[in-house]
Amino acid sequence: MPELRSCRVSYQDSDGIRHSVEVTAETLYEAAVLGMTTLRAAGWTDAPNLTIEVAVKAPETTHSIKSGVLAAWLSRSGKSPREQALKSRLLEFMRSGSTGGQTIESGAETLRRR
Repeated sequence: MPELRSCRVSYQDSDGIRHSVEVTAETLYEAAVLGMTTLRAAGWTDAPNLTIEVAVKAPETTHSIKSGVLAAWLSRSGKSPREQALKSRLLEFMRSGSTGGQTIESGAETLRRR
């Protein structure tokens, strides 16, 4: 069973500025969704073909995932009831968040189109 880990989720914008946020998640995809949703809610936006960096605190590891890969994973059915429940929860989180003018739902649709 996966365990909760503290992670730093970040991306570099088109001006070369790195934006990051701390989240707690069980999986790489969960950390990426939680982090990017939180960053969008704070007013930061992503760009097409964005590379999302997820740095796990302990044991310290770093992973990179393209936003299109994340969107594709979210749009597929889960391989298990547990994975499907996680995807449903993450999609609901994206829909219910606040992004200062842009809804999370439209952000999720943008992710899905990439």
